[in-house]
Amino acid sequence: MRILFFSDLHNETNALSRLPDADLILMGGDFTTAGTLSQLSKMIQTVANRFPAFLGVVGNMDPGTAGEELLMRSGHGLPATPTHVLNRFQILGLGGGNPSPFHTPYEWSEEEQEERLKSLNTPLDILVTHAPPLGFGADKLPNGMHVGSQAIANLVSRLHPALHLCGHIHEAVGIFNENGTILVNPGPFGAEGNHAVIEWRDGEDKPAVWLAQAGK
Repeated sequence: MRILFFSDLHNETNALSRLPDADLILMGGDFTTAGTLSQLSKMIQTVANRFPAFLGVVGNMDPGTAGEELLMRSGHGLPATPTHVLNRFQILGLGGGNPSPFHTPYEWSEEEQEERLKSLNTPLDILVTHAPPLGFGADKLPNGMHVGSQAIANLVSRLHPALHLCGHIHEAVGIFNENGTILVNPGPFGAEGNHAVIEWRDGEDKPAVWLAQAGK
């Protein structure tokens, strides 16, 4: 089975037409850049025009919980409870981001997120978050500072998903080891169509993952 994951479109959609088809399309948020609900709706529809069955979360630059509700009503939202997808994967999605100095549209406190997540105990195959976990590389700024979420890191430590897909930190592109979980940040989608390709064969506990650009 082939899965594509991309994140941080920030209104850039030209490369969508160059992406290959896949069995499952996952999106990691920031459809817009401090956009309105109307703009978010248009972006969701643009992605759906290329991938009618995509699933994803909103980012810290999307319009808050109202944007999250809009994505869920569209039929493309991943809920923050484990969801069975394609009769195979248990997937959970967490939108928004941990606090930043920029006070972006959709930020939550670490304490509130920890409280929301502490009751989750269902085994996961895939975790999709906009924000990366604290540490492990997907949250590392060029100055070496780690700016990810401790609450998300704690969730991964407790549930041990095989695959954790995130975005948010544009400079922290790569595939990392999150205490045995494969952690992927493909970077911003941009004009090049940055994305991750996941090949998950039947019977395998973990997939093969690589980073690619649209049409290459």
